[in-house]
Amino acid sequence: MNEVLELTPRRIDLWHLPTDAVADATTRIACRQLLSPDEIQREQRFTHEQARRQFVAGRTLLRTVLSQYTGVDPGRLAFRSNAYGKPSLISPSDPPLEFNLSHTRGLAVCVVAQNDPVGVDVEGGRPRSAPLELADRFFATAEAAWLAQQPAARQPAAFLELWTLKESFIKALGVGLAMRLADFSFSLADDGTTTVSFVRSDLGQPDQWQFARLRLDSRFQVAIAIRRPASERSEVVARGLDAILRPWTSRR
Repeated sequence: MNEVLELTPRRIDLWHLPTDAVADATTRIACRQLLSPDEIQREQRFTHEQARRQFVAGRTLLRTVLSQYTGVDPGRLAFRSNAYGKPSLISPSDPPLEFNLSHTRGLAVCVVAQNDPVGVDVEGGRPRSAPLELADRFFATAEAAWLAQQPAARQPAAFLELWTLKESFIKALGVGLAMRLADFSFSLADDGTTTVSFVRSDLGQPDQWQFARLRLDSRFQVAIAIRRPASERSEVVARGLDAILRPWTSRR
C-alpha cells in the first residue's frame, strides 16, 4: 500500500481519469476486480459500450482515489447511499472525507474534501443545442437573461458553465431531482468569481458556499460546489489518476 495522502482543511482535490484508460480488455478486467458485486451488476445493465466504459472508469477512479486517503484497499471500500443516491463511506475516516463523482463521454472526475459536503459535475463533447431555450425552460430568470446577453458564439460554453455549477450544487446538497434548477441563481463574473442567490429560504445563506469552475484538457467544463464559508477560501488542486492506477491494476 502506498503512503496515505493527507488533505488539508482548505484544499479540494480534483482527480480526473480519461475513460479511454479502461478501454482495453486487460485493464477493464483488472478494474472490475476492484468493484463490488453490486457495481458489476450495475455495469452489466448498460447496453452501450461507451456507457459501460464511463461507469467502470468512474468507479475505478472513486475507489482508487479514496484508497489513497484512507489507506484501505480500493476493493475493500464500502459505501452507503442516502435517499437520493449520494454515496458516503460506511467506515468514515478521521477527519471525515467528503467526495463526489461525475463522468461524461471521455472523462471521469472525482472531488475529495475534508468535513464539508462537496459536489462536482463535468460536461464535454458537443455544445448543447438551443441553449437559450433550455435556459428559459429550466434556469432562474436572471440566469436566462444573462445568457441571452452573451455573444452568440459564447452562449453554448456559458450555458455549460451554468449547467455544471447547478449540477454540482445539487450534488453537494445530496438531494438529486428533489430540487428545481430555478430554485437558485448563479452570477458569473469575468474574473472567475462565482456567486449564488437562493429563491428558497430553506437553502440557508449564500455566503456559506464556495464554487469553482475550470476546464480540463480544453474540452471539458468542470464545476465544484462546497458548503464552506467564503471566509475559509479553498484551493482546488487538479490531479491525474494515471500514475496511481497502474500499481493497483498491475498487481491483479
